[in-house]
Amino acid sequence: MLYGTKFRFPVKVDDKIFPTNDPNITVVSFIGKTNLVNQFPTKITCINDYFKHPIFQNSEISEESSIEGYFCSKKKVLFLYCNNIYDTNTLLMLDKLEFDNLFEKGFLHYFSNLRDTSTRHLIFLFLVSHICVVTNASSNFDLNYIQLFKTLDSVRIKLQSSVAEVLKTVPGLPKDWLTLGRLCSPRVLFYFEQRPPVLDDNLKSLQHLMEDQIYRLLRKCRVITNVCTNSLFAIPSNQEFVFFKPKQQDRFTFLLDLLNDTFEIGDSENSNDFREFLNQHIVLAQTEGFSDNVGRHIGPSIFVLPPARVWFDAAFKLFDFFTNSPASGIKVGFQLLRSILDVEGQFSEARCLKVLPLALAAYQENLPSHYSSQYHENKKTQAKALLSSHGRGPAVQKFLGRLDVECDRFWRNGRRMCEFPSIIGNPCIQPVHRVLGEENGENKLSVLPHMSGVRYVSACSCGRRQANREDPYDVKYANYDFYRLIEEECCGRLRHITFPIFKPSSEHFEAAKLKGSSKSMHFAKDVEKLITGTEDLSLGPDENEFPALSVDHLSQVAADDHEDSQTSLGKGEAAEAIDEENMIEITGTHEQPTISTRDFSTTEYLPCMLHVHSPVGILPRYSSWSLVCLGSSSLYSHNAGLSDQPGFLTGSGFLLPWDIPVRLQHNESNSLEGRRTHNIGYSGKGKRAKQGQHEFTVKVFIGVEYECPRGHRFMSSSPGRVLKATGAGLVKDSAQLITQNDVPLYLPCPCPYNRGGKALIAQLMRLHVVTPKAAVHVTIDPKVRPAPPPCPEFITGFSEPVQLSPSSYWILRFPYVYEDENQIYTLPKESSRAAQHGYLLKGTCGVVELANE
Repeated sequence: MLYGTKFRFPVKVDDKIFPTNDPNITVVSFIGKTNLVNQFPTKITCINDYFKHPIFQNSEISEESSIEGYFCSKKKVLFLYCNNIYDTNTLLMLDKLEFDNLFEKGFLHYFSNLRDTSTRHLIFLFLVSHICVVTNASSNFDLNYIQLFKTLDSVRIKLQSSVAEVLKTVPGLPKDWLTLGRLCSPRVLFYFEQRPPVLDDNLKSLQHLMEDQIYRLLRKCRVITNVCTNSLFAIPSNQEFVFFKPKQQDRFTFLLDLLNDTFEIGDSENSNDFREFLNQHIVLAQTEGFSDNVGRHIGPSIFVLPPARVWFDAAFKLFDFFTNSPASGIKVGFQLLRSILDVEGQFSEARCLKVLPLALAAYQENLPSHYSSQYHENKKTQAKALLSSHGRGPAVQKFLGRLDVECDRFWRNGRRMCEFPSIIGNPCIQPVHRVLGEENGENKLSVLPHMSGVRYVSACSCGRRQANREDPYDVKYANYDFYRLIEEECCGRLRHITFPIFKPSSEHFEAAKLKGSSKSMHFAKDVEKLITGTEDLSLGPDENEFPALSVDHLSQVAADDHEDSQTSLGKGEAAEAIDEENMIEITGTHEQPTISTRDFSTTEYLPCMLHVHSPVGILPRYSSWSLVCLGSSSLYSHNAGLSDQPGFLTGSGFLLPWDIPVRLQHNESNSLEGRRTHNIGYSGKGKRAKQGQHEFTVKVFIGVEYECPRGHRFMSSSPGRVLKATGAGLVKDSAQLITQNDVPLYLPCPCPYNRGGKALIAQLMRLHVVTPKAAVHVTIDPKVRPAPPPCPEFITGFSEPVQLSPSSYWILRFPYVYEDENQIYTLPKESSRAAQHGYLLKGTCGVVELANE
């Protein structure tokens, strides 16, 4: 029984396998190609046949290229074999080993890497072996070996100095091994898997003919020379070096040969036995060494039989050198190896290198001075498509990465767009910049304001003038600054109601720190982050289409038309039909709410808008609301509608009448001299139901106005419906449903210019109220919930409802956007569900008795 140890590179072997007296070993390597017919690779079969024992039994492939060995200390022989891509069964297993890498980078790129690794292992075996057995998959000599041998020899010469540097680190290394860089010029033997179709008597002569043919080919191609030291390997001149695999023995012959070999009975030597063929070379190596030089003037050959420990130490260091050295490193030999093996890759890189400037030029063609990341990605996609269509081979992916880096570098070098989103969600179209007062590490950037280039059309607080407004980037500009600027040319001289705002007592004040504040974006989570593209940036007509309107230039309405808009007392049976359920009973007097600053902080202000959950005693720095009086109630004619309000859709510029049954009750303790209820100017007589109590009907005109980003305006006839008057200007609806129900804050605009069939969303912006000439005050107390719960209800800040003066035309402007401690609420994304998104809560309008003079 033979004793030996199997091992696998790069796993270190145990020192226990070495005998006490460290023998000088002979190294035999098996390389070459095998076919798929055999159960085991031919290289494993050769080793098993030599020992007449299944040394290697596992045929499973776990790596694309590996080296395994068997050390027989009794025979002082070490066998190595290499499984690599030159074996058919290894190629068959590639899809299971590296399928993801193969699919991602392509077969050529993956196969060139495998060939590089396998060829490195072959060079390693030629440097550490005495005998190399080259297997052939058929009965013919594979001419591809000639090119492989040339490649191995070229790379060996280039790496000779690097190999010597590695061997210097091995203690006890023989000097000749260090000088030559290898044990010797290894002797190569050729093993053919298939036997040619000849008789046994003619096999020997055919074997000699094959040897002569191989020798002439290798000499002609200068693979072998007279001096074997200068060649990759040598061929024996007076010994056989070609072996044909014998025929498959039948069962009886196999058992007989096994019996003779076991008990050494009879003639165990077979002239066509592989062990005999290999033994003659092993014995010569162990006794005399090889001297395969030919010619007259030749020197001695170098042949080293190293101790086993020294060989293993040197072999593992050389294996690490050949395995872990990168192809793109400083080692010229590995670069040469890559260029020789990867011919397809060389062509691919040359082709892609030629196309890369064309792809970059395609990216840079017709570029603006600065552009967005989306435009950058689109141009980069076009450039990549050009490179992919004209590039060839495995280098396409590599050059696509280079193209991506070059395009990004070009874009970031002064051509990036700011793209900071506005409140609505449109990106800033300015170059990358800093904002005044903003701390930024890039101090070289210019200081510019954000600007998206998108313009909307909005009316002023009184609604008589329209102008283009920039896409807002902060709430103050959206709700206050824009209207303050436009009021200077329109409604600045009209009467305004001042809303509660912060008034500092000194120069040192700050924003209040609110609990739970986590606002980090300019818009709500449920608002679309970015509007795709920036085409059609101006959503409305040019601002020159909106001439300035003078306040003094107002249309006058005939007195007869105005009589319909005044309060009328009930007469006869009409007065008897007053609904008791809808009757408003007014018993007390109410004063106009005044703003007191005693209970409010003068050092801290509210950084957002007021709502029902805002902390008590803190006011905002500016008001997002506006309440303005246009003048007398005679400015509105129910027959003509809103004649001085531009932008209204046809048939929608009318207010709705609101008939309010009122029971006015006087306090008996109050004298009639200080009251105005006796001389209210009604044409009819009030019905006295009880002593000190009158019942009459008050007619108020109310309109809830919506405005879309294009400047189209319309009134609502009922919650969720657009007002549509007849051609003669007749309005059949009343304001009963508007005042008694929640009114949607957003509605799809019915304008005919919606893009792609997707309706623009109009927002509730104004509440029109025409008060009557009566002894009552119309009051307003708006509460707005701009989004579904848990969104808070936003309020004006007055502790009591605001009383509107009689016989006047008032307009309440709502905020353009709403902001609490956590987020900003703007238009919803989907127009189909806009009506259910936010509401103006019911109870906004009311009526109280006129106060004393």
